[in-house]
Amino acid sequence: MAESVLSFFELPLLTQEKILKYLPYSELSRIRIVSKRMHHLCSGILNRSYYLLEPFIQELQRSIKSKLPRRESERHKHPLSYKFDTISSLDSRIQWLKLTFNSAIGNGLCCFYPGKLLDEIYIVIRHLQLQQICPNPRSILQEVRDMSSMAIEHFREHIEPKLQQTKLMPLTNSLGVNSSFSLFSTPTSTSVSSLRHQLAPQLRKHHTMLKSSNALLREQINVLRKSVQQQNMLICSKNYQLGLCRRLLQYRTRSVLKQSYRIKRLEKNLVQTNHILNETRQKFDQFLVLYNSNRDNSNSREDNDTTANNNDNNDNEQEKNSITLKHKNDDDDNDDKTDEIIYCSTDEQEERRNCFTMTKNNRKRQKL
Repeated sequence: MAESVLSFFELPLLTQEKILKYLPYSELSRIRIVSKRMHHLCSGILNRSYYLLEPFIQELQRSIKSKLPRRESERHKHPLSYKFDTISSLDSRIQWLKLTFNSAIGNGLCCFYPGKLLDEIYIVIRHLQLQQICPNPRSILQEVRDMSSMAIEHFREHIEPKLQQTKLMPLTNSLGVNSSFSLFSTPTSTSVSSLRHQLAPQLRKHHTMLKSSNALLREQINVLRKSVQQQNMLICSKNYQLGLCRRLLQYRTRSVLKQSYRIKRLEKNLVQTNHILNETRQKFDQFLVLYNSNRDNSNSREDNDTTANNNDNNDNEQEKNSITLKHKNDDDDNDDKTDEIIYCSTDEQEERRNCFTMTKNNRKRQKL
């Protein structure tokens, strides 16, 4: 069985690009005409390498500028000054290329087709990277200057007018005209005049349709502008409300912090008061215990005193009763005696009276 051989376009896209990167840029710009697939691959590689030139040169310029002295008079004497001049002139050339090619490349109308110019620029960059001291920059950049000026002239004379014609191609296709223009074909004056006569009425209709569509689009744009203005007003109001809410939140956070500080201070005071209350309770309990003990002692003493007083009063009452009884008996005796005295003599009566007085005095002394 015959072995199946893969073609170049059957390989993965990454491998295709990897293989094509080994070719010089001049070959890539030449083999673009093989097919659309090859044109797409080669133009992508050329455009990427063209876009990488500017940041690469700027980085190299920064690195060399950092090694140069700051004074302008000392820079010209430094050995790296020639290298810096060559890089700055190369950067100016790339800026000129950027002005001519970037609009067409950005719109996808063409690619950066001068591949030989890219080869020369990268050769100069490698030469600047490898060698520390460079000769006169005019001798190094002579080829780059010539090729860049030729590429700019060719683009402005031949490619740019054809690109302007290709911008009319979608319009003619939308109107139903079979256009046989190619990208790099040069139409004759007769074909252009005949096409103008054929397209005049259709272009007028298309012009009127575009006017009406433009009016509708303007109305839609006005409506959208009004809605955008309303949305902007709402956004401004919401931003103002957000600012107020932020201020309120800051005020609330401050008040919360103050309240937390007060709560901590009150908790400390509460702990201190609880401690003082516990001490006062202990002292009050001790005082109650002492007071109750003293009260019990005083009550017991008062009871003892009352009992003693009652006993004394009882004794006094008994003595009084006994004395009264004795007095009564004495009075009765005295009455009997007085009756007897009546019948006695005067001397006897006096003796009896003296005895009676003596007995009374003795009794009084006993009582005292």
